[in-house]
Amino acid sequence: MKSCLKIFNFSLPFLSKINTVPLFATIRKEFLLLIRDPGGLLLLLIMPAALIIVMALVQEAPYKDYQEMKFDILVINNDKGDVGKKIVEQIGMSKNFVVIDSADNDILNDKSFKENLRNGKYKMGIIIPEDATKTMVNMSNKVANQLAASMQLPAALPVNNIIKSTDIELVFDPVVKPSFRSSLTFALNEYISKVKMEVLLGRLSKLNGANNATPVDLSTFQGLSVIERSLDNGQQLKQVNSTQHNVPAWTIFGMFLIVVPISGNMIRERDEGSDVRIKLIPNANTPVSIGKIVFYILVCVFQFFVMTWVGVYLLPVFGLQSFTLGLHPWLLIPVALSIAFAAVSYGYFVGSVFKTANQAMPVGAISVVLFSAMGGVWVPIEILPNLMRKVAMVSPLHWSLEGVNQVVIRNGNIGAVMPSLLIMLAIGGFLCALPMLFSRK
Repeated sequence: MKSCLKIFNFSLPFLSKINTVPLFATIRKEFLLLIRDPGGLLLLLIMPAALIIVMALVQEAPYKDYQEMKFDILVINNDKGDVGKKIVEQIGMSKNFVVIDSADNDILNDKSFKENLRNGKYKMGIIIPEDATKTMVNMSNKVANQLAASMQLPAALPVNNIIKSTDIELVFDPVVKPSFRSSLTFALNEYISKVKMEVLLGRLSKLNGANNATPVDLSTFQGLSVIERSLDNGQQLKQVNSTQHNVPAWTIFGMFLIVVPISGNMIRERDEGSDVRIKLIPNANTPVSIGKIVFYILVCVFQFFVMTWVGVYLLPVFGLQSFTLGLHPWLLIPVALSIAFAAVSYGYFVGSVFKTANQAMPVGAISVVLFSAMGGVWVPIEILPNLMRKVAMVSPLHWSLEGVNQVVIRNGNIGAVMPSLLIMLAIGGFLCALPMLFSRK
């Protein structure tokens, strides 16, 4: 079979003279072969859809912000004063935590607290010391007196210099990851800081001699706030989730698996002698080659948009967010065509290099798995080591995923997508040229 690069280098007038009968006959033949191969259809459509659903469900938690999740937290409140009660109230009022103060219908003690964390039933717990209120009031009185002295006011609140600061213990299940610990520690510190501020403001209010001062509602104090915005239109930024990563990632993975049926068919035609018979027919080799290339590109593009439909309409059925197409969804058409061209070219390259199906099909499938791992399909490339980020540049799946991300995540225009398009077309052209070189050799 002639190289697809050689085919596309013909002039347009010459292409207009190509006999279209064998071209369309080849497309029809490849279509019949595909629909008569249930395994091939399973590989190209059902398996990528299953991968999208399963991987999106599995990776939903890692992509979700910890502030959106809800955790059970064991609480032992040894403090009998207001501070311990307020801390427990703040935790219970949060949408992130569920306070657990008993286990097996018994109030938590030190032994049951540790057992529940050690066996993994609960992931975290806090122990409020018995002198929390006493310590907090004493420290607040000291700060209030210092502020009063700086303003030349009489310092009238009692202070016990013997009482030292105390700590609220935060205990985790040993298997909890450091990122999980730091996120929850930060959240709990916010609640504790709010209680500290309330106690301090309460002590400051007593400097004027008021015994029944009105409590201060800190929720009414807004001040400055922070909100994320997108780069293009000023709308509130939508966080990237597992759907936005897994739908294009595993769709591209499925498209490159076209290497298996392409290489298998090429080797089978060589073994059966069909390839030689086609070459012996005058002016038939070129339209037959074009027909095969066009057919498999159409199959890949169809696969791309079927998987996109799965992301938009089917994933919400499983409780996941719907796949969004960005501000310029029409750009997915040239992106899909360029990915399909690179994938089909890789299939023809593998089918030309190897002589038997036992060589080509396993190597083709395993190489796609390796390229997907290198290119950021399994996990986002941003969290890979620096060396792996550089290695990812050689993966066609990386540039394919980058092109889709420019459209659906970064809301890029044609100028932003063009570098990825050109690189994928160059990869496809290079992979088409190699079979011609091998054939001449």
